[in-house]
Amino acid sequence: MQKGKYDLFIIGAGPGGYTAAILASKKGLKVGLAEAGKTGGTCTNLGCIPTKSYIESVKLFAGIRNASRFGLEAEIKPLNLENIFNRKERIITRLSKGIEFLLKTNGVELIKGAATITGRNEAMIGNEIYNFDNLIISTGSGPKPCPFDVPGIWTSNEALSVKIIPQSLLIVGGGVIGMEMAGIFSSMGVNVTVVEALERILPGEEPDASQFLVKVMRNVRFMTSSIVKGIEKGEWYKTSILSGEKIEMIETEKVLWCTGRSPVVPVGVENLGIERHASGGIKVDKGMKTSVPCVYAIGDATGEWMLAYIASREAEVALENIMGGDALMDYSCVPSIIFTSPEIASVGNMHHDATGLIKGTFPVSALGRARTAEANDGFANVYTDEKGRLVRVTIAAPPCNRPYCMGKSRGRKVHDCPGIS
Repeated sequence: MQKGKYDLFIIGAGPGGYTAAILASKKGLKVGLAEAGKTGGTCTNLGCIPTKSYIESVKLFAGIRNASRFGLEAEIKPLNLENIFNRKERIITRLSKGIEFLLKTNGVELIKGAATITGRNEAMIGNEIYNFDNLIISTGSGPKPCPFDVPGIWTSNEALSVKIIPQSLLIVGGGVIGMEMAGIFSSMGVNVTVVEALERILPGEEPDASQFLVKVMRNVRFMTSSIVKGIEKGEWYKTSILSGEKIEMIETEKVLWCTGRSPVVPVGVENLGIERHASGGIKVDKGMKTSVPCVYAIGDATGEWMLAYIASREAEVALENIMGGDALMDYSCVPSIIFTSPEIASVGNMHHDATGLIKGTFPVSALGRARTAEANDGFANVYTDEKGRLVRVTIAAPPCNRPYCMGKSRGRKVHDCPGIS
């Protein structure tokens, strides 16, 4: 059945897709937005929001356990993971419905179902055909699966959907997702081991950040330069790990496979002749244009910058070009935040072995305000070139918890936050 024609058709209602849809509708375009799963994509339903929901819960739990350090007494009851799960589900539902409300009020037609690209200007959902002038592919990514055929191995999708705390957990992958998961589960009292194939965890950050996190995560065992050779499932999981020339067998109740994410593309994209990366991601130029005219790709589907706020910015660039502009993405100064405890934030481009840079370091323990918060671990590294121009900043520190640090709140004046001064 023919369903009409759109100026812009978008596949995927994650941060990139719904941003593009709302902006396009505001500019007067007729927009169709297709989504096979829940509105909001991975970020809202399986990634950013669920992770941060759990992090806030375990952070408060840790604060209660440490109340005596602040001169307080608190009754500590066992952590109930089902309650934390239910809280996370409430947050997700509200946010997803909120996005749908924004789409509706801005005149975007949200179409539920998996879209198949059937032609240059045509897609099909179920038995209905949708025609369009321009297409944006924003279908996101999924966790890389465990290569071993063993039942019950978790990915990040399943890890925050359980309702019973395991006794022990092996996390394969010491990147951002793996370290956030290690922080969450170790705070629950789980015996956590992290296995990383490279020589240090967080290989995308500077070495100081990696060393710092190993130091503060005292309850986590780290095995770097180590490779998983096999997994067997009995009552528990038995994982054989090669470290150097030695094979070690580790037994844990659960295994979480966290070795990265792979781009997801719509069925039928190959029929358009769109160029792809070796990773499977869609090749685009800095204007988010694919090799096929009037077809754009944004977000994780490109296989490049897998960050929600990057997808939103790419949506703006793609739409400007659809409207006849000549916008380009600039990735030279992309911020990054890792929500461990303490958190690690960085911005700026720098090779870790770069020479000719001037490095300044300030310890968090030297801040009086940090002392009052019992926050003694952390640092700020600032790098400049020989001319004094700022090149990169890395900060490892707890965030300021005052609710109006980042702007006005309920009419109150913005204060000079002592937590970041």
